[in-house]
Amino acid sequence: MLISIAIDFRHADVATRERFHLSEERLTQLYRTARTEVITESALISTCNRTELYAWVDSDDPQVIERSVQVLARRWMRTRSEGDQLLTTATRRVGRDAAEHVVRIASGLESQVLGDGQILGQLKAAYKRASRGQAAGPVLHRLFETALRAGKRVQTETSLTAGRNSVGAEAAITASQRFGNLENARCVVIGAGKTGARASKQLHKLGARDIVVVNRTFENAQSLAGMVGGRAAAWDTLHVEAAMADVVIVATGSEVPVVEAAALRRAREACATSGYALLMMDLSVPRNIDPAVTDEMGITLIDLDTLHQPLVSAEGLHRIPAAPARTEPWPPRRHPPHRWPTNRQPPRQPARGKRRRSPPHSSSADVTQSAMRLLRAARRRCTFATRVARFAAARDHPDSRESATPLAMNDLLLRALRREPVERPPVWMMRQAGRYLAEYRAVRAKSDFLTMCRTPELATEVTLQPIDLVGVDAAIIFSDILVIPEAMGMHLTLDEGVGPQFPSPIRSVSDLDRLNPVVPQDQLGYMLEALRMTKRALNGRVPLIGFAGAPWTLAAYMVEGKGTKQFAVAK
Repeated sequence: MLISIAIDFRHADVATRERFHLSEERLTQLYRTARTEVITESALISTCNRTELYAWVDSDDPQVIERSVQVLARRWMRTRSEGDQLLTTATRRVGRDAAEHVVRIASGLESQVLGDGQILGQLKAAYKRASRGQAAGPVLHRLFETALRAGKRVQTETSLTAGRNSVGAEAAITASQRFGNLENARCVVIGAGKTGARASKQLHKLGARDIVVVNRTFENAQSLAGMVGGRAAAWDTLHVEAAMADVVIVATGSEVPVVEAAALRRAREACATSGYALLMMDLSVPRNIDPAVTDEMGITLIDLDTLHQPLVSAEGLHRIPAAPARTEPWPPRRHPPHRWPTNRQPPRQPARGKRRRSPPHSSSADVTQSAMRLLRAARRRCTFATRVARFAAARDHPDSRESATPLAMNDLLLRALRREPVERPPVWMMRQAGRYLAEYRAVRAKSDFLTMCRTPELATEVTLQPIDLVGVDAAIIFSDILVIPEAMGMHLTLDEGVGPQFPSPIRSVSDLDRLNPVVPQDQLGYMLEALRMTKRALNGRVPLIGFAGAPWTLAAYMVEGKGTKQFAVAK
């Protein structure tokens, strides 16, 4: 049974939400301790407006479910008393209600800023953390996959996300409404993450010409400042920059306030700006601005509770009633072993050249109808997901879960290899195609190719990227065939624009004599560790493909010293 424990902006103010916020360290600890004999999977969604824990309980017994909720609350808060306080404040959801709520979150219907454009990225990041913490498994994988697909369709096929659809953009609009004209206002944005970036871009769009970006990593501040025609400032000048500003927007991931009241007061005194009007906006949870800053005359502080957001005239969109369910009751019936349910009715496609997109100026009613149509489709997918989940839960005995090799939830590739009928060809992303992923390029910018191959953590990260971001049908381990000759004692180099090379190729019997026998656990231990880490992180979601160079291929490279068109020397 799927369960959730949720703290969100509808039922808790910022002060309450930050009490139950989890740091990265505590989240890691939660994932380590949450699993029990019946709690087999978990994942936490954490944004500035919500902290929600989802878990799969391998039982339908109400008493078992209630005990599991209490266990999760205590592991979340680390003590029984604080866990009880959490449950007093939190909203609980079970079964289909919990599944549908995730879909609504992904669709932007549960965001404080309706149609929030950041929510899909936040959900992807949440699932990725849970997967790497070995907390999420096949059930939550399918749940998040369904929700993300529905959210993407809402973004592309309705006008729900059009306009100012993020907390950062809304903060900039609120500042503009207060000042009337931002052209002569100095705006300081502290934090160069996604929220800070959206705030900076919206300020620039609204006419701000003096934008200062402050970030712990100065290079990131420079990059964002360059996009908006502003300037970057060092982190240690934060209070001075704030003292000289008219508008300060703070959005960082810090667990403690980064703007301190005493330091800001001293900076304003030194800059002779004491008493001047200063609008400060805190978009962080936990809060990043010391509330005591309002003790000084002239400072107005807005946090997420007071942020004005007249985004859609029909606030009733937040309370869209549940559409009549055309699905089986939760939990659905179990399927016999090895008879996986499949959706044999392909979705109807729009005519060529026509896109099913709401008009740019759709009314709120149009948006509501479009969104709910997609949510109904998502519900049907959620039902299918739970059928698969029930089968997986029935198959795996809790006591043997760690040692058993689970059948991949997505077994399309395996069925194709067995020459069984498949609904479509399986798809996976080869290493060479990884360059098209921005996330791959970010890793590649910090490490050269061979370092990535030799570092299990990096190899695992790159291997998982197409699975987590694209949802392909199989993973292929990140490595290279030439690490084997390297393990035999040959010096391997890789130069940009040239490719891998052996500066001292094999050209004689004496060269052969210098080669060493390979003991995989010794010379290729990093590759074995990458395979182990990747398998644990995949947790049976999709098959893992390995690869190796044939003897002739390796010999040709070792003799030629590099890749050539004809391999004339080797021949």
